[in-house]
Amino acid sequence: MMKRGRLVLRNLTWFRRTNVAVILGVATAVAVLAGALLVGDSVRGSLRGLALSRLGRTDLLVTGMGFFDARLPERWRSLTSFGSRFDGACSLIVIEGQVTRDENGARSGGVRIYGIDQSFADFHGVAVAAPTESAALISPGLARELGVQPGETLALRIEMPSAIPIESLHGRKDDVGRTIRVTVREVLPATSMGEFSLSPSQDEVRAVFMPLEKLQRNLEQDGRANAILLAANRGAGKAPASELKIVAESLVRDTFTLADLGIRTRLTEGGRSLSIEAASAVITDQLAQRLQLTAGELRLEATPILTYLANTLQIGDRQIPYSLVTAVANDELAGLTSGDAGGLPPIVLNQWAARDLGARVGDEVTLDYYVWEDEGRLGNGSARFRLTSIAPIEGLAADRDLAPEYPGITGTESLSDWDPPFPLDLGRVRKVDEEYWDRYRTTPKAFVRIEDAQPLWGTRYGKLTSLRFRFSDRRDLGSERAGIEAALRASIDPFTFGTLVVPVMDEGVEAARGATDFGAYFGYFSFFIVVSALMLMGLFFKLGVEQRRREVGLYRALGFPLATIRSILMREGMLLAVTGSLLGMAGAVGYGWLMMLGLRTWWVDAVGTRLLELHVSPVSLLTGGVAGLVVGSLGIWLTLRSLDRQSPRGLLGGLSVDSPRPRHSRGGRLPGGLTVAASMAIGALALLVPAALGKIDQAGGFFGAGSLLLIATLFGEAWWLRRRRGLAILPHGGGGWRPILALGFRNATISPGRSVLCMALIASAAFIIVAVEAFRRGEIPTSGDRSSGTGGYALIAESLLPIVHNPDLPEGREELGLEGEQLGNAHIE
Repeated sequence: MMKRGRLVLRNLTWFRRTNVAVILGVATAVAVLAGALLVGDSVRGSLRGLALSRLGRTDLLVTGMGFFDARLPERWRSLTSFGSRFDGACSLIVIEGQVTRDENGARSGGVRIYGIDQSFADFHGVAVAAPTESAALISPGLARELGVQPGETLALRIEMPSAIPIESLHGRKDDVGRTIRVTVREVLPATSMGEFSLSPSQDEVRAVFMPLEKLQRNLEQDGRANAILLAANRGAGKAPASELKIVAESLVRDTFTLADLGIRTRLTEGGRSLSIEAASAVITDQLAQRLQLTAGELRLEATPILTYLANTLQIGDRQIPYSLVTAVANDELAGLTSGDAGGLPPIVLNQWAARDLGARVGDEVTLDYYVWEDEGRLGNGSARFRLTSIAPIEGLAADRDLAPEYPGITGTESLSDWDPPFPLDLGRVRKVDEEYWDRYRTTPKAFVRIEDAQPLWGTRYGKLTSLRFRFSDRRDLGSERAGIEAALRASIDPFTFGTLVVPVMDEGVEAARGATDFGAYFGYFSFFIVVSALMLMGLFFKLGVEQRRREVGLYRALGFPLATIRSILMREGMLLAVTGSLLGMAGAVGYGWLMMLGLRTWWVDAVGTRLLELHVSPVSLLTGGVAGLVVGSLGIWLTLRSLDRQSPRGLLGGLSVDSPRPRHSRGGRLPGGLTVAASMAIGALALLVPAALGKIDQAGGFFGAGSLLLIATLFGEAWWLRRRRGLAILPHGGGGWRPILALGFRNATISPGRSVLCMALIASAAFIIVAVEAFRRGEIPTSGDRSSGTGGYALIAESLLPIVHNPDLPEGREELGLEGEQLGNAHIE
């Protein structure tokens, strides 16, 4: 007597051709499904590895709006909180520049330039000697782009940092860049941090590593840096990024100095006041508010100061060129409390200016001055005042420290040596003006009220040039200076003034996941291939069962229970599904490898990097294998359900297992197939509308709605085929092509299940072709509409150095050397 297991094996070998087709169907489905998952794992894994390799040991980045003391890490190392959480720290300079190869003029923009010393290599644990003198190391990407070899010379064009905003009147607009020449010592390989990058990006790294000290000299930032790298302590397990960030912020707060924030202090008025100034020559409104609150807490008077340069002081036809004018509070200088006279704000002249102008109290004084306008051009301003007092040059009126440090002005020996960043007519300077400068230097010649001056000379960067602290009784502040500075430092949070602690490691890992889930996208595109493979498998299995319908009929005629027959065939099907799944898991590796090859070559723009490797995840393989096995088994089970539709006699007579059941009247109810079709169509519409409105992922909406519409159509086709079953081919007689067409439809109704499967296969293939074309990115047309995504501009130009002059204005084009050029509509961001 043959056992059931042996019968299963005999059946498998006897119907081997059909079984091989079933196995291949399952294998294809599993290979595509698991392969899609492997692609997602590989893209994410490759990008994650790329981000981690480029960061080296960097977990956190400390940076700010300006430069700070490069020895800050040395202060941190002495603190217990540093040693408990961090392994190392190093300072460096990070800027962007343009690199030109001297040999052939080849140029590369957007290059990262790092100023490093030996601590950089020690920090990352690589055996590389830091560059010295004029030597430099370059990244492999930059070497490939420019074709640079060791020993060649590169010209680095960089932006000069300036504490004074370049968009302000005193910003140096004529000296915004600097060229540095370096000699390439070697191309630094990626394994030695040659692809170091703090920005999460898949593009090739183009970088130059030059000596920190040389870059500091060229940037005029001796002993300073603008970035600090921190490496977390991994000895007892790395702490979470959120905890590391809190500790790092605490280190910054505990050790920063006022100078690190560009805040300077100096004793003035013979030590009776402490002047608080900013390296930018203007104090921001936020800082001014904080300083005034601190002064109140220390019971000190806080006097706001705003000093500005007037091109002309004029009374009648008499003028004084290039004079400093200081705005103070009403009670700071006698005469400013005199109220408006004739509707004009008051002004006080010192004795020298009043004598030179032949001024008398009550005269109208006109001030002409420059202002830098937001649209990128130098403008002229004018204001009228009423002379209410003439002050002797003593006390506050003799204070040279009321003016901040203006490069090119305050440090010169004579007026003829002035080199300001705005036009200066030295022909207007008289001998008496030079004598005044020799004797009084930056002592203001005129004083106005602070509330009158701020609307004229205040900018978005601030409305004060200094703030003075003093005791109400004018006591000496020399012995109190250290305490006041400590109180100021304690009251200022550096993180509200541009200092940042960035968890670059976590951000890099997060960015590696990307906004695009490639596993999901490949899953979307592979879905119909998987479904088609499973349908093909089901079709082959269905054909296999039909080939064995007489065998099934014989089993039933001999008295085999239907459950036993199903068990035998189900075992066969499960063995086929398991075999196909195992083969598919092996094929998934090949499919994933092929897709990764495509992403590195043909579709490189989709990911933006060629540095992709296949990452074989057992979880993804197992997931694909189990999914294929489950879906394949479900298809086999649904096929075997049709066995109970036919009698043994019908099966022995060769009747198809897909023959119809007797139709029963359902009264006024809608047929089940049409109900499902209508429900699916409504579901597709429910996905299409929010996807079109951008409420849900458009790719998911596209594939979801397409799947539902396809299912709705197939159910509708199935209902139609069953409805047409049994109808006459020629209900009204006749001949021609119509009866042949009707005969074809009649043949399709004989086995509607098989017909629907065939249609589904063709429909799935058509859907994939349409989907691929729909997601192909075409050329984006240029629109002149200002509300369009391009803003109506046909071209966008980007400059390494800031463009401070408006190229849409004649004077702007002249400053930029574009005289006569027609630029059309231009706009500066």
